[in-house]
Amino acid sequence: MRKNNHNPEPKNFDVELYHDQLGRLGSGVLSFGGNQWACVNLLISDNALELRADDAKFDLVKAVTNEGSTFCLCDCKVNGIALYADYVIDGDLKEAAVDSISVRYSDVSEWFLHWRTVDGSVGKTLSWTRIPKDINVSVETDNEHFDLRSAYCSSHSQLGEDLVLHEHVEFIFSARASKFSLADVKAKTHELSCLLSILLAYPATIISIIVSQGPGRSYRIYFPTFERPQRTKDDSSFWVRCFIQQPALDGRWQSIFDHYYQSKYRKVCWVRLSGMQRYEGFWEYKALGYVSLLESYLNIRFDKVSFSESLPPSSRKLRKFRQDLAKELPTILSNERDKIVELANKSFSSNKFNLEDKYKLALKETDADITKIINLSEEEFSLIKKVRNRVAHGDDHGLKQEQFPVVIRAESKIALLLTYWAFLDFGLTTQEFITCLEKTHSKLKLAAMIDKVHMDRVTGSADFFSVTIEELQLLKGAKGLRVHGCCIEDDLGNITFSEEYTKMYKDWIHDPTKTSNIHDPERIFGVSKNRARFVNQGYFECEEDNFRVHCMWIIK
Repeated sequence: MRKNNHNPEPKNFDVELYHDQLGRLGSGVLSFGGNQWACVNLLISDNALELRADDAKFDLVKAVTNEGSTFCLCDCKVNGIALYADYVIDGDLKEAAVDSISVRYSDVSEWFLHWRTVDGSVGKTLSWTRIPKDINVSVETDNEHFDLRSAYCSSHSQLGEDLVLHEHVEFIFSARASKFSLADVKAKTHELSCLLSILLAYPATIISIIVSQGPGRSYRIYFPTFERPQRTKDDSSFWVRCFIQQPALDGRWQSIFDHYYQSKYRKVCWVRLSGMQRYEGFWEYKALGYVSLLESYLNIRFDKVSFSESLPPSSRKLRKFRQDLAKELPTILSNERDKIVELANKSFSSNKFNLEDKYKLALKETDADITKIINLSEEEFSLIKKVRNRVAHGDDHGLKQEQFPVVIRAESKIALLLTYWAFLDFGLTTQEFITCLEKTHSKLKLAAMIDKVHMDRVTGSADFFSVTIEELQLLKGAKGLRVHGCCIEDDLGNITFSEEYTKMYKDWIHDPTKTSNIHDPERIFGVSKNRARFVNQGYFECEEDNFRVHCMWIIK
């Protein structure tokens, strides 16, 4: 199988240009690759009249190198002494239509193949196990019909003393109803990139694309796309930063693609949500982008929803109306003024919901645990919405120094909330999203600063102990309780810190002569197992206040 290596370096060739109907068009230097727009710098002394016409365009121009190789330049436009092409195909095609598209994405293979294992001994026998199931789906909508499958590709090579094994995954689109146009090549590979990017919460960048016209006729195609995010060469923990793990999707790809291609959000919201993962510009425009994306999602979600309840004018507007009424008509009695204000309230009510109204309605329909975990407060939402509006109108953001982190955090919370809604739209469940959120080390999760306490409560990954406020303050002040501490529980269930047992536990931990690291209360404390309980992670709590502990023993 081909390695299909990513070669970002620009390519340059001296070429002669030909057109099937017009014949020879001239010569120049063809440059493409490296995510640059394909361009032929034409020789002034050698170009046909057709290239000099204003706004000259060509569907397909063939560029022949000095060595006799042919490149097909597709969707070409001439500007001055340069010919620009939207696509470059490494080969000689009769038409700009293909039967299949094979695309490879950066980092996706590492995620897709992480859970496979290699058993055996080098020099004897190696066997690959737990190779993930291939994706094999069929997509049919009102406008298109195609198949999509994944293919495991592998090779080996000798590099000095090293035998290098290579493996990656390619995704292959096969046309069913009609051939793919070159616009389809760009669209299909980008659509899949968007889906994978949202699932992984990491940009899936196109490395290479191979198109085919019938069996045995494959060609590399080039067009500008996104740059791959920077990663260190020795980064081996990429998989743990992916939001969802591949085994969770095994056997479910058909359902996911059905939901994705039928989604009313796909072409606007999910394209932009995946695209925002790449944004590295000024923070103001990031806030503008995420709030506007949220508004787009809500507008689509509630586009055909009729609201039975009318919304009254805001309290601020009614208060201003009352003040103006008293100023302009001071002789009106108070009860008459109240009646006029009430009449205005009814008359100017509206069933047109604004962004904030739709957002609140969406939250009401969202799982309560999700909203608590993401924990985007009304104040945070109001602040970032205000910043968005000011930035959109070119005004100063008006933030105080301490408000900057609030806006940055709110951006990430909105991104996480939109990702949750995307997961539901793809046919995944709330529980699956929570499981992913619990296990991932994704930047999306870390930047959102989720409510870890509620997450631990929902997932059952911690024990919770209700105490009085006085008891909580005493426990917070207990030296050594936070990590490797011990408490005593009396017959009434009251828990108090034990300095004696804590010292015994820490002495055991640091004892170099112990023969086993198994946490056995009989060895550590000299008490029976039914009297001791180990708490890996726990919280002492009183209403909204809490104190987190790790690796704690409770002795009865």
